[in-house]
Formats: sequence, structure tokens, C-alpha cells
Amino acid sequence: MTNADGPSDDRRISQVGFGVAVLFVAMAVIMLILNTYWMAQQEWYLDLLREHLLVIVGLPMATGVSVAIVVFLRQTDGPIEFEGLGFKLKGAAGQVTMWILTFLAMAGAMKLLW
Repeated sequence: MTNADGPSDDRRISQVGFGVAVLFVAMAVIMLILNTYWMAQQEWYLDLLREHLLVIVGLPMATGVSVAIVVFLRQTDGPIEFEGLGFKLKGAAGQVTMWILTFLAMAGAMKLLW
């Protein structure tokens, strides 16, 4: 549904959603920078970071990489589908399963190598 005057309502909604997402990401980055600056001055935090770097940094990074892998695969090959052991997963269920598998593989590898 397009108007002669401008973009359709769906396009406007997606533009507003994208703008809100960019705003939230910018706010999160600013908060992360400020929090990191403040926490870097705390000795107890530096000790905690030395002992548990994998959990504090590694798992959030694995989460982001897993999302990137699933999104990249979906963009290049269409919807992700799984079939096996008597079940069939299509659409969002396939993506969620793929994300879980990639995240668990990365977390397991980090645990083995740490």
C-alpha cells in the first residue's frame, strides 16, 4: 500500500524501528564506555576481570558471533531448515536451533581451551 505522497506505512514503521534500534545501540555503547572507564579504576573489578575474563567478555562475544552467523547464513541461503531424528524445523525454529548450536559449540570450545 503506497501513497502518492510518500512511503507506505510499513516502510515508515520499519524506518522508525531502525531509528529506535540505532538510538538504543548508541546509548548502550555510551553506557559501556562510561562504565568501563569507571570500573577500570576499581581494583576489585580488575581482579574479577583477570579471574573471569571468559565469562565477562567471552560469552557475550560468542552470543554476538552466533547471531551474526545465523543472520549471515539466512541472508545467503534463505530460511534455515533442519530435519532429523523424526522432527522438522523451519523458519524461526530453524534459526533458533542454529543459534543454540553455534553458541553451545563456541562456549564448549572456550571451556575446553580456557
